[in-house]
Amino acid sequence: MSNTGTGSRDNPVETTPDTVPPGCFWFLDPDGTLCLAPGCMARIQDPEAECLCDTLTAQHARLKRRMRELKDRQKYANTWWHALDAAVAAHPDQHAILADTRRRAGR
Repeated sequence: MSNTGTGSRDNPVETTPDTVPPGCFWFLDPDGTLCLAPGCMARIQDPEAECLCDTLTAQHARLKRRMRELKDRQKYANTWWHALDAAVAAHPDQHAILADTRRRAGR
């Protein structure tokens, strides 16, 4: 499969160590040889395969966002738990509340 955009087989990019694009790209060696720098497993296995770099990058970004959301949610849950624990510990009926909670939780 041949792309027509920049960094494609038909339009290789000129690169230096400071300007290497992310993902797969075609480039010309100093001696003029056309080379592929694969950035995804699909292209490593078959240079003519469809590049999955954008797909993998998008998936990675989604997973990072989800991880951030889960960490925020866990932080909120921890804050809530510590506040609730402190409130129960300060309550005069602490032992009765804990016994009732254990009974309800099946412990």
